[in-house]
Amino acid sequence: MAAAALHVTPALVAELTVMLHRRQSVALLAIALLVGVSPLRAQTRAPKAELAATVETARIRAGRPATLALKVTLAPGVHVQSNKPRDPAFFPTALVITPPAGVTVTTTKYPPAVDFTQEGGDAPLAVFEKTFTVTATVSVAASVKPGEVVIPGRFDYQACDDKVCYRPIKTDVQWTLTVAP
Repeated sequence: MAAAALHVTPALVAELTVMLHRRQSVALLAIALLVGVSPLRAQTRAPKAELAATVETARIRAGRPATLALKVTLAPGVHVQSNKPRDPAFFPTALVITPPAGVTVTTTKYPPAVDFTQEGGDAPLAVFEKTFTVTATVSVAASVKPGEVVIPGRFDYQACDDKVCYRPIKTDVQWTLTVAP
């Protein structure tokens, strides 16, 4: 089956320009596809967040809760969408914890989002910027045997600056608790 040819007309370019003012990321993607630029190739240098996983109380007794923290530090001028972006088209920041047997995640808390007004945007975006911390409370069952318990997780985010959003990144993280006898 032959691929259909797309004829780029001045009217099409004008329409894409109008779209650019309304939804910059969608229009930029459309323009990139029209001119044959791979959006992934153009976004290969996504700024990476610096992550530090810590445990509030590293030594606990079985049957007790523990608080896990993930400190996130972003490069200057970079932000990530909050865990609840105002526009569902945006990639939300998420801390995904995969607890081992005997460990249950009871709560996950994100910091308050800040408003970020993007040039040409209709409404401010709900973002996290600079340095912020996400916490999760886990419950360790009384049946968990004494010793080290590794709790794996993943931090999902999409770094953006004032002009462009980069490809989403999913980074593995982990916390180690010591269950006391």
